Amino acid sequence: MASRLSWLGSCTNAQLGILARAVGVNSSGTKPVLTSHLLDYLPKGTFGPRNPRDALQEPCRILSIDMGIRNLAYCCLILPDTHRRIATDIGNPVVQDWARIAISEDSTKSKQAKYRTPKEASGKVERSGKVTLSKPKEAFDPATYSQHAYDLVTTLLKDLKPTHILIERQRFRSMGGSAVQEWTLRVNMFEAMIYAILKTFSESGFWKGIVHPIAPSKVSNFWIANKHGALQEGPASKSAKTKTAKIDLVAEWLENGGRFELKGAAVQLGKAYLTKKTRKDSKSPVKQKKLQGSQGRAGAQDSVEKLDDLADCLLQGMAWIKWEKNRRWIMAKGAEALHELEEHRHEEIM
Repeated sequence: MASRLSWLGSCTNAQLGILARAVGVNSSGTKPVLTSHLLDYLPKGTFGPRNPRDALQEPCRILSIDMGIRNLAYCCLILPDTHRRIATDIGNPVVQDWARIAISEDSTKSKQAKYRTPKEASGKVERSGKVTLSKPKEAFDPATYSQHAYDLVTTLLKDLKPTHILIERQRFRSMGGSAVQEWTLRVNMFEAMIYAILKTFSESGFWKGIVHPIAPSKVSNFWIANKHGALQEGPASKSAKTKTAKIDLVAEWLENGGRFELKGAAVQLGKAYLTKKTRKDSKSPVKQKKLQGSQGRAGAQDSVEKLDDLADCLLQGMAWIKWEKNRRWIMAKGAEALHELEEHRHEEIM
């Protein structure tokens, strides 16, 4: 296998970086470091089942999670014929489910009641006479959130049966600041609990899938940075422009089709996403704020208030699939694949 990749030794550092970004591995470092990353990853990837004998028994079901507490988004992408097609073609995915949920929100406010705090622990409680007790303060203690994490994981595993779970890797600091925000610590705690539960389920045989942490910067660089040079301008502007660019990219995919197929619960969410995107584009900032604060929205429309979270989880799953397609293509074409990547380096990578 090493002989098939011997051409990597003649690549420049910049060329190795292009290859690394195309398959989702670390693209920074010296030439020996990059070559080592590619030699380790290209022959095997991270896409296949843990047990090769499972390859023909079930389709690849990818659960992509954009971490959060009040705004956690996920989508389930299915590749029905992943292991039956030729080496360089794994087909386009079917998006089976796509949603945004609030882990600690009152269960009466969302259709995702199974992920919420029980009724007796949240919301307003009516008493005799005119006395009304206000909603208790939201709890963030480990005991409460361990229950939230367990409920979330067990429900998603039961309903979606993922073979691979992609989890957006959380950071500890924002914008390079020295302080660690309290909300960041809460999300990190919840993230760690999800990993611990999945590891326990895996080791005990309850679930046989694989978990992959995904750095959000890799996803953004893969889909956005190559096509938008302006995103490289300053931390604040880069963050805002990247968020807008990702929302726009998903809307473009939904409008044009061909990237994936929406089925089941994802169909309604896709329509609501485009409706919300159109409204945001047509409203002034003041009107947008009023629209977001209005009442009476129901169903999937409630799930699209945070378009960036919905976009992030879908782009993460699609990037992971594209990295695998690129890996197989590079393994099959060799240096020829590098030449095509160089020609299209300022466009979407393959």
